[in-house]
Amino acid sequence: MSTRRYSPAMAALVVVSCVTINAREPARLAEFWSRLVGGTPVGTGNGYVLVDPGEGRTRLLFQQTDRPNLDPGWVHLDCSVEDREATAAEVEALGGRLVERRSDSNGSWIVLADPEGNPFCV
Repeated sequence: MSTRRYSPAMAALVVVSCVTINAREPARLAEFWSRLVGGTPVGTGNGYVLVDPGEGRTRLLFQQTDRPNLDPGWVHLDCSVEDREATAAEVEALGGRLVERRSDSNGSWIVLADPEGNPFCV
């Protein structure tokens, strides 16, 4: 186990190059997310579909799984948007759903879910 402690002045140990999301229908989910983040879904073989929004933005990789997502939300994406309400309406029009509106002492946000139930916040 490393004894290295975090310090803001330290160089990064890792660079997140992609977020991988399990999907029962990777192509369908990649299409949904490409409409939100930009880019074109590209099959990369073996049940994987990549969405690369470009411009130094985080890529999303959807990998085939046969297991249902029984406990979504352990990891979720926090997304910046200009208009939360307009984004929530567009997500619903694309097949996602509104989960809830939340707020705390740090601010407010809307919890949404993609067509397979994976939560994300705007």
